[in-house]
Amino acid sequence: MFAFISALTQAGGIILDKIILTRQRVEMRVFIPVLFIILFVFSALLMPFLGWIHWELFSPKFIGLFCLMIALAFFWNILYYRGAQAEKVHEFELIIMAQPLVTILMASAVFANERNWYVLIAAVVAAVALFFSKFTREHFSFSPTMWGLVWAVLLMSAELIVIRMLLFLLSPVALYALRTGILAVAFYFYYRPHLKVISRAHYAFIGTSAALGTIQMITKFYGFETLGIVYTSLILIMAPVLVYISSALLLHEKIKWRTIVSGLVILGCIIFATVMS
Repeated sequence: MFAFISALTQAGGIILDKIILTRQRVEMRVFIPVLFIILFVFSALLMPFLGWIHWELFSPKFIGLFCLMIALAFFWNILYYRGAQAEKVHEFELIIMAQPLVTILMASAVFANERNWYVLIAAVVAAVALFFSKFTREHFSFSPTMWGLVWAVLLMSAELIVIRMLLFLLSPVALYALRTGILAVAFYFYYRPHLKVISRAHYAFIGTSAALGTIQMITKFYGFETLGIVYTSLILIMAPVLVYISSALLLHEKIKWRTIVSGLVILGCIIFATVMS
């Protein structure tokens, strides 16, 4: 259930972020700091109920892992939102939809307990089916922002591996609250935004995006704890299909029959992996 909720909120968040950055014309240098400030507020509100931290987190090893997580998150978020602002939804998703597969391969290489071959095979089949249903000749030529998205996918997947290691010492809520709080400060001093340039309506849009983002990431972290990275990432492959359907309904972008077929293949892979594991 955690993974399905994460997939749904991820799809909604991508569409909303695209609307904020393009149709609402909020500058990225303002959007990112405000988004992370609100993300921190939402996650901090959950800390008294769901937050806990193990003392071993303060050992040199795990402090190093925590700092690595922050560095990876800082750079991939910049690359990610540049791509979200510059590229069309279907081009953006062409790159981002590879992220669960990259995460699955990394997790299988790093964690021995994640090597469930039924789930791994199902995940690879689902990811390949989705990728080839969207790939066309025009995508052999990548723009600079699309290459940035490729790097964002690699950094994002690497961060998720580090996050899985840290979840042994922090609850998902505590980890996300600390992560967003530090990133909010980092992005604020990096961009130095003029907050008065955005309206109350813009704050409402960004706040909604932050609510979806908080739900998405925390449920993803809980999915990692209960289901493992590989199985959770398999379910998250559904997110691009949901994004395409949403973009067709909300942004009036054309949806192809191959998208529907790929969605059915992914659903079949999830059912197969669930039964076999």
